[in-house]
Amino acid sequence: MKGLIPDSLVHREVASSLPRCGLCGLYKTCRSPKMPVYGRGGKGVLVVGEAPGETEDEKGRPFIGKAGQYLRQALREIGVDLDRDAWTTNAVICRPPKNKTPDSRQISYCRPNLQAVLEKYEPQVVVTLGKSALESVITPYWTGDLGGLERWTGWTIPLGAWICPTYHPSYLLRMRNPLMDREFRTHLRRAFGKKAPPPQKANPAEGVELIWDESEIVKAIKAMDREGGIVVVDYETNTIKPDWPKATIHSCALSDGRRTISFPWIGRAIAATGKLLTSSQTRKIAHNLKFEERWTLATFGHGVRNWWWDTMIATHCLDNRPGICGLKFQALVRLGVPSYNTAIEPFLSATSNGVYNRIHLADARQLLTYGGIDALLEYRLAMLQRRDFGYED
Repeated sequence: MKGLIPDSLVHREVASSLPRCGLCGLYKTCRSPKMPVYGRGGKGVLVVGEAPGETEDEKGRPFIGKAGQYLRQALREIGVDLDRDAWTTNAVICRPPKNKTPDSRQISYCRPNLQAVLEKYEPQVVVTLGKSALESVITPYWTGDLGGLERWTGWTIPLGAWICPTYHPSYLLRMRNPLMDREFRTHLRRAFGKKAPPPQKANPAEGVELIWDESEIVKAIKAMDREGGIVVVDYETNTIKPDWPKATIHSCALSDGRRTISFPWIGRAIAATGKLLTSSQTRKIAHNLKFEERWTLATFGHGVRNWWWDTMIATHCLDNRPGICGLKFQALVRLGVPSYNTAIEPFLSATSNGVYNRIHLADARQLLTYGGIDALLEYRLAMLQRRDFGYED
């Protein structure tokens, strides 16, 4: 379960490879400290819970209290035995006093234990029960705000193993909601039904071609237009709206699925892009196309001809939960691409005293690579969405 994005685009604090039990201290207050992994894992599934409860702490075995019995019953209904078919562990392997929900520090202190389990057992599916388990598993791949658990439940995320977030059984016991109970069983059936780990994916940055020379940019754009087909267009700008007096496009990326180019917004490249965007030979894709449409109108005096697909609108049509329509979120949950915007994001956010960002201060190579990854992933996401809608192409 390793990331795909080069370090130049993802700046993270170096995570400890050793559990920090001395800082956590939970081992001092429980009966069964550092509870080991349990189960035979016959189906290659690792189930990750929140933390041992009172009953688990007394018996030294995970998932045997009320919540564990609820989980076991739900699994029996789909022909799965938890101890035979799965391995079980928790985000925090020592019981917090009074079953208190672990905080983010405790989860981070214990994360090396979970990482060691992942490396030892190499599960093909990881089921996360509740937000603590999700936080422990997904944090190395997602640098944004985790948000509510509801935005994550039900996805099968291809990150070396299938990551399958769902509700914690104790939450379902409190809610007593038949619809959520049914949804929970659907999540489990989908997770335990996986027959193989997700395919290995190439680094999307390796599919991005950075072009600096005007003649080469024009040549590449004309070739895309001649070949026709589908082209993603993605602008990087110094502000959200083009109406401000100093609003400018800094770079552009185009992808037809076979070739992805990213280039600075200079000279003859601008005119060539304008011609491509009015061409009837190519169908255009964007993520939230009103952004590219509005900037095209402001720059060229005309809109984009032959808009074909908007991956943001399609996301909302397929699943209307809040908080899931952003490209970075969709890239993770659908394509298995970890966060790749950490190093660039500070330059794309508006400053506190104005509407403009600091894109002009970003490293040019990082910026072009970032825009190119955006374009390539929009293309791949669009093809997945069209399959989901039942289009034969």
